[in-house]
Amino acid sequence: MRALRLHGPDDLRLEDLPDPRPGPGEVVLQVEYAMTCATDAKIMRNGSHPAIGPCPTPMGHEVTGHVIEVGPGVTGFRSGDAVVVANSAPCGSCFWCEAGDHTLCDSLVHLWGTFAERVRVPARIVAMNMIPRPASLDPRIAPMIEPLACAVHGADRSSAVAGDTVVILGGGVQGQFLTARLAARGGRVFGCDPHPERRERALRFGAVGTADAPRDVDGVDRVRALTPDGRGADVVIEAIGTPDTWRSAVGIARRGGEVVLYGGCPPGSEVSFPTAPLHYGALRVIGTYHHTPTAVREALRLLASPPVPLDELVGDPVGLAAVPGVLSRSGVKRPVDPAI
Repeated sequence: MRALRLHGPDDLRLEDLPDPRPGPGEVVLQVEYAMTCATDAKIMRNGSHPAIGPCPTPMGHEVTGHVIEVGPGVTGFRSGDAVVVANSAPCGSCFWCEAGDHTLCDSLVHLWGTFAERVRVPARIVAMNMIPRPASLDPRIAPMIEPLACAVHGADRSSAVAGDTVVILGGGVQGQFLTARLAARGGRVFGCDPHPERRERALRFGAVGTADAPRDVDGVDRVRALTPDGRGADVVIEAIGTPDTWRSAVGIARRGGEVVLYGGCPPGSEVSFPTAPLHYGALRVIGTYHHTPTAVREALRLLASPPVPLDELVGDPVGLAAVPGVLSRSGVKRPVDPAI
């Protein structure tokens, strides 16, 4: 089969590899569509990621396809089934899983290698996070179950309730997902991004207003001015992942408010905050990462009957050979059709 493998920083190669075979509890999928992702772009640029093995290593983690072979012990799936697959599954029995923190599982199993004609799905993911694809779900957007599940989990970890003023820093795909989720829950969402087209899209995804990205103290003050009486947001969600925007998020929240650190900063980053807002302002700061099986199923429900124009986030399909070029440029997500 043809598949993309990463050999080092910015060295993503299309190669001929042996067809995968399923082991106990595993299945092999014929990939219908994979999807490019900002995480894939970072992995390609850096040549590594904590969740993947040493190079050369498979690439891609968002996928929908058809089962073409099942391993011993697999029940509930058979050849020909159309499925969507999340990119990980927790063990369910470690300290963190038993505490309900599935994203912190001691032995999270990951799926990599969806930029290929076929991919083998690990047994734990088959059992827990591989789901029949609804007939109403457009296969081109079906791979977005994974990033949407992350946004569902992140939004649901926040304390935002109906009527709260929510500021979301970042208007990329994740920022739009978060906007839609929190607006649907009755939040008064304001989206901040430097790109006018992203700010306009945020309005279509449920935001009641937008602003340019705050780059300094004056920018933070301009965003605070959007909130009732200029007191700051009830909840701020940082969906970019830079130390500067983490600091801005703290400056935008009201006293007694909440900051959700959703965007992951580069490895080795450090952030300093003024102490007064956290202590005297009784500010809550929480982190969020990845998704849970519950969030995956909610994401599938939203994808099958989208309340917002999700197709705006997806460009035209590309073939495997075009993926390195797509990942080297910013922009909308692109479905990857191995048949092209």
